[in-house]
Amino acid sequence: MTLFAYFRIGLFILLSGVALTLLPVPAVAQIDENTGASAVGAGSAPSAVIQDDQRGAERQVRTLRQDQLAGRRPAPFGSELFQGTAPDSAEGASDPNYIVQPGDVVMVTTYGLVNETARLVVDAEGNIALPNVGPVRVAGTRAADVDSVVSGAASQVYQSTVQVYATVADAGEIQVFVTGPVRQPGGHTASSQASIIGFLQNAGGIDPDRGSYRHIIVRRNNDTIGSIDLYEFLLNGELSGVNLRNGDVIVVGQQGPVVSVSGDARAPYTFEFASLASSGAELLQYSRPRPEVTHVSILGTRDGIPFNAYVTREEFAAMMLADGDRVRYEADAPSGTFIVRVLGAHDGPSAYVVNRGDYLGPLLARIPLDPLADVPMIHLERQSIADTQRVLLQENLARLERAIYTAPSSSPASAQARAAQATALGEFIQRARLVEPRGLVAFPDDADLNGVLLEPDDVIVIPYINQTVVVAGEVELPQTLLWTPGNDARDYVRRAGGFTSLANRSDTLVIRPDGSVQRGGDVRAGDRILVPPKAPGQTLQFIRDITQIFAQVGIAAAAVFR
Repeated sequence: MTLFAYFRIGLFILLSGVALTLLPVPAVAQIDENTGASAVGAGSAPSAVIQDDQRGAERQVRTLRQDQLAGRRPAPFGSELFQGTAPDSAEGASDPNYIVQPGDVVMVTTYGLVNETARLVVDAEGNIALPNVGPVRVAGTRAADVDSVVSGAASQVYQSTVQVYATVADAGEIQVFVTGPVRQPGGHTASSQASIIGFLQNAGGIDPDRGSYRHIIVRRNNDTIGSIDLYEFLLNGELSGVNLRNGDVIVVGQQGPVVSVSGDARAPYTFEFASLASSGAELLQYSRPRPEVTHVSILGTRDGIPFNAYVTREEFAAMMLADGDRVRYEADAPSGTFIVRVLGAHDGPSAYVVNRGDYLGPLLARIPLDPLADVPMIHLERQSIADTQRVLLQENLARLERAIYTAPSSSPASAQARAAQATALGEFIQRARLVEPRGLVAFPDDADLNGVLLEPDDVIVIPYINQTVVVAGEVELPQTLLWTPGNDARDYVRRAGGFTSLANRSDTLVIRPDGSVQRGGDVRAGDRILVPPKAPGQTLQFIRDITQIFAQVGIAAAAVFR
């Protein structure tokens, strides 16, 4: 039989016999008589890692120092304004408060004795040339007032038998120059109705490393006619009332002091301050930390010397911040209580509030169990264990992948065969990387549950009694059998047709509903019996490596009672 054929057998057993559609099965917990803490069974993780797990593992996050060394900062506050292109201005001036400017088009209709319609362009002097009337000044007039201005001028010439109606039809195009730290400085053409933000969008937005969102001015004929602070628009919806004209210049100032925010914030951005001196209270107002935040980490520089601080939220509000500071909000006040969920055969609530330091035994005594609950198979799903299993899975898969592609071959034929098999093994590794461990923790029959400390996010799983036994792997007739008292593993194998010629008879495994594993022996209702294959040489090593990986994430036999 080829190496690949043996691998397929081993893979089939792992996926269908032990994994049962890749559902994680746990390591067996051992109870420390001195501390009362629980730990995963031997061989499933290094002891140092397991000790850390008992304190509660946390997902790794980048530190402020790492971000500083890598030059990483969150995006500037308000940068979303410039993630797309400026929208095209709609034709016409539907805004009654729009101020008419040179280049706009006014549509004038006369009716009565004279019926005419004309589209008149506002000239550089701000006038339209009204037929039979002459120049009429409309520049600077609100769009809503144009009709009354034009009608008043026409009434000086026409009698009451001729009526006039005027409206702003189109806003003309103007060219405005955008300069300073923007991505595309220069002249940009848009509708005369376009806002300062629209022209900044046409210029590609403000440079996130150099440009200011707080100091933007508009110049006309070398005079400053207005300024804009984008924070006023972003926070309060206030926008400068400057009406741009052809030839105006928008100048984006140099970036002011910035402070970046990460952690538990509703607005984790890099914020710019309008003045050199700024306080933590101002940053709290901008970044809006979540209610659970209690402490703040600050990393920066003061007088050329690295600066670090870790203060309460109240102390941070009174601090003065400096340009380049990095701030992280932390929820660092552990609650005295937490929630433990309950799944399976019980008649009570699905969640219980427990105190920090409470134990599993007293909580189980409070849970009303269903009459069909399989009490000896009660186990935990623990997040800290799942986190450790996830790390171990990825480390071992990477090690196995290196072994597959770097293992020496004894001959060219062997090398060719190994290359073909490496593809299938590689695909298997990619699928295995998607496995999400559940962190199941099983307990020996003599475990004292009054000594098992509960952790936040624990889930107590209470299985229902199952009257069947699953027999899989290298047996002639894999099947599910009704449990019979007094039958051991070999009895069930005989009932399933006996061992195949490939069976490794000495390694028959009995897997309990809680995931604990033993070699052969007694079988109880709900157990699964797995007969692994025997395989020579390198094949056996590959299968053992794969089995070890799944064992460490709780899919295969994580611990064996000897």
